[in-house]
Amino acid sequence: MAQHHPPRSHAIHSRVRSFSRAGGRLRPVQAEALAELGPRYVVNVPRADAVRTVSPSFRLEPDRLFGHVGQVRPLIIEVGSGSGEALLAHAAAHPGADYLAVEVWETAIARLVTSIHRQGLHNVRVVPADASQLLATALPVSCASEVWVFFPDPWRKPRHRKRRLVTTAFADSVARVLRPGGMWRLATDWADYAWQMRDVVEDVAALPAGLRPDATLPYFRHDDAGAHPDLGAETAEDGSLGNGLDPGSPAGVRGGWSSRYEGRVMTRFEQRGLDAGRTIRDLTAVRTEVAWIPERGASMLERLEAEGQAWDHLESQPWRLREGRGDGLLHPADRP
Repeated sequence: MAQHHPPRSHAIHSRVRSFSRAGGRLRPVQAEALAELGPRYVVNVPRADAVRTVSPSFRLEPDRLFGHVGQVRPLIIEVGSGSGEALLAHAAAHPGADYLAVEVWETAIARLVTSIHRQGLHNVRVVPADASQLLATALPVSCASEVWVFFPDPWRKPRHRKRRLVTTAFADSVARVLRPGGMWRLATDWADYAWQMRDVVEDVAALPAGLRPDATLPYFRHDDAGAHPDLGAETAEDGSLGNGLDPGSPAGVRGGWSSRYEGRVMTRFEQRGLDAGRTIRDLTAVRTEVAWIPERGASMLERLEAEGQAWDHLESQPWRLREGRGDGLLHPADRP
């Protein structure tokens, strides 16, 4: 039966999404899995006015969801879990922790619930929602021990770069849900996205002495700033977005990378990048004791919408896309 959604508001219609769509045709066995296992493992998220949006009034209480009211247990949130290779392996090895798999693709959700049930995991739930909205409004402040963003869609074309998930606005939402001392772990095999991720982390973090003055009231520490500057030198290819040189350094490298996270099993996305000859780059940011204050700036959704409008304006002047930056892009913040 066809699904019917309320008319879309201007705010939702114009929002910049980090995913293309939430569909994909389900095979009969996947549809059966969702029908049977979905009520047990998939969180019912009230929508705003479009698929995968999150109602502003929705509140998700992890301790109630997992039946641990009054207990303090580690909570790990993975954004874009896909079929759940990394998260499910970690959950099986750490039964004393709880896991939220945030995923928008229905086919991936079907695979997730099937694997959760097959492995008999009681500490994993799937949240079918736009992560940028979920972290910004629905989850409690300081509820999570870790947030993972492993191999997000790199949105390779310059005109699609506005859709990349990792921005300073998203970093603010990650800071909102992480506990002091919590870890934000990121990884990508796409060099052009790695530079952006690193720059975002540095923009919101306190850096080791001597590298740059600390941010005012930083939400994160970036202890690996400047580390592993030669990572990827053997695969670097001038002019390549996937394996290109670091535009933030005249020498082609600036560093800022963590050692590979040992808790992440080798996934098909990571192996695919290695098979293509690309370098895997990990980043780690540590949440500081600075309390999250929503009044410090515009709300996350307002900032994302403003960024999207800036990119839309920029795309109407395509000659500007190749001006002003070593990576061939002019960020909206740099527009004249």
